[in-house]
Amino acid sequence: MHDVMPGKMEKAGSSRKALRGLAAALALVLCALVIMPAGGSAYGATLEEKQAQARRLQAEIDALKGQSQQITAEYNAALTRLEVIHVSVEENRERLEEAEKNYQQALRTLNDRMRAMYKAQDVSGIEVILESNDIDDLLTRVDYMSMIGRRDASVLGEVKALQKEIADTQAVLEEQQDMQNSAVATIREKQAALQQSLAGQQTLLNSTNQEIVQIMDQMNRDRNSGGGGSGGGGGLVVGSFVFPVRGPHSFSNDWHAPRTGHLHQGTDIFAAMGTPAVACVSGTCEWGEGGSAGIYIRLDGDDGNVYYYMHLQRYGQGGHVSAGTIIGYVGDTGNAAGGPPHLHFEIHPGGGAAVNPYPTLAAHVS
Repeated sequence: MHDVMPGKMEKAGSSRKALRGLAAALALVLCALVIMPAGGSAYGATLEEKQAQARRLQAEIDALKGQSQQITAEYNAALTRLEVIHVSVEENRERLEEAEKNYQQALRTLNDRMRAMYKAQDVSGIEVILESNDIDDLLTRVDYMSMIGRRDASVLGEVKALQKEIADTQAVLEEQQDMQNSAVATIREKQAALQQSLAGQQTLLNSTNQEIVQIMDQMNRDRNSGGGGSGGGGGLVVGSFVFPVRGPHSFSNDWHAPRTGHLHQGTDIFAAMGTPAVACVSGTCEWGEGGSAGIYIRLDGDDGNVYYYMHLQRYGQGGHVSAGTIIGYVGDTGNAAGGPPHLHFEIHPGGGAAVNPYPTLAAHVS
């Protein structure tokens, strides 16, 4: 072991103390960073400064909302386009099936006539038949027209027309298949962009001091406290209506958009999986599950109207609830499986036929 001079030992001890002091200081800084509210401290700021921060936050949220709203409109437009193509494809497939059936029947009739010609020893007819390479070649021979009667010419004309109809329909179907593939690709692209935009809004809210978020929410409530109307378009005026999704969301007016076998009877509100769905009014919740709706809730409002929440991930509180109570969570059950999570929301005034919920939602958007 090497000897250490006392002076060196004092310097080494001093260095270790300095390092320990620096480490302690860094630890205090790190602790301060850890316990500091996300998004920067609001402590010590005046109310006016906090409100200014809240307004800046709202501006950022609004920009992201505008982006997600545009993406939602594009997504719904692509979905509508796909549904229209799907209906047309089915119609053309039925048309093709019928044309092929009629074509086979016409061919049988034509073959019967050729066999009759052969049995009758119709030399010119036999030559035409024997010299033809196939049925298409037979149909193009001009000489054949001179040896058949009016009835045979009618059958031949039908066969030719059906051949053209089949070829044309097959060409249309191939083109529509390309259009379907393009629409599906667009839908997937918009779905990914929409989910990314909604996630961005949630990340921004999570990283912001919650006092500022609360101030922003209060400012929004004050701004909307004048009450909302239907905004026209057949909507329902609900004075104490609470927007049914609590968290970043996006929706557009997709009322009566074409869907397979029916027209859309509500508004799809897109949100991240598991986003809380709240009672829009006070009332009694009735749970259900099955069919295209998946997990759903019927809310019999104390206002006399009925509200439906469909495609839920799971239920929340049941029974009689007050407005704003979490009654479920946004999901993708039922025929929403595979698509972006969303709440299909319907309004039935007085429990009757559905009306367009979009104006009411737009007037009470959070």
